[in-house]
Amino acid sequence: MLRKSKRKVRKQSQAGFTLLEAAFALTVNTMVLLLMMGGMEVIRTANIQLEKTQDAEWHLFLIQLEHELEDELLVQKTSTTIRTKSQNPADSAAYTYEFRINKVLRYKNGAGYHPMLLHVKALKYEVTNEGFSIQATLSDNQTRRAHLILPKAPI
Repeated sequence: MLRKSKRKVRKQSQAGFTLLEAAFALTVNTMVLLLMMGGMEVIRTANIQLEKTQDAEWHLFLIQLEHELEDELLVQKTSTTIRTKSQNPADSAAYTYEFRINKVLRYKNGAGYHPMLLHVKALKYEVTNEGFSIQATLSDNQTRRAHLILPKAPI
């Protein structure tokens, strides 16, 4: 009978976690949570940096486009392409600004190309009375809009 009571005592004392096991589990969980919080902070910082970079690229694109279109006339437009020609009769160059393969490319006389804006998910040109509007969604999933004044070529 003495043997049976010792077995019951042993089984009851082995049930559950010891204080050391609980402390170890708590420490491991705390470490995992701290690592996750650090990772989330790195991701947030990277997203902010990406957004700043995308804004800088967008504004640089607009400045460059505005400068190039100073003496140009709008000849033709589709939703993803704009064709222009110079107002100067001595300059016979025709330029095409086209959205293709996540880039805005500029062609001179249909040959060669110059990348104007990279990492573009979607782009749309719209003609207005004064010129045209550009709506672009870049890789940071933010939509940016601009309106440029450009006279139309006489028909």
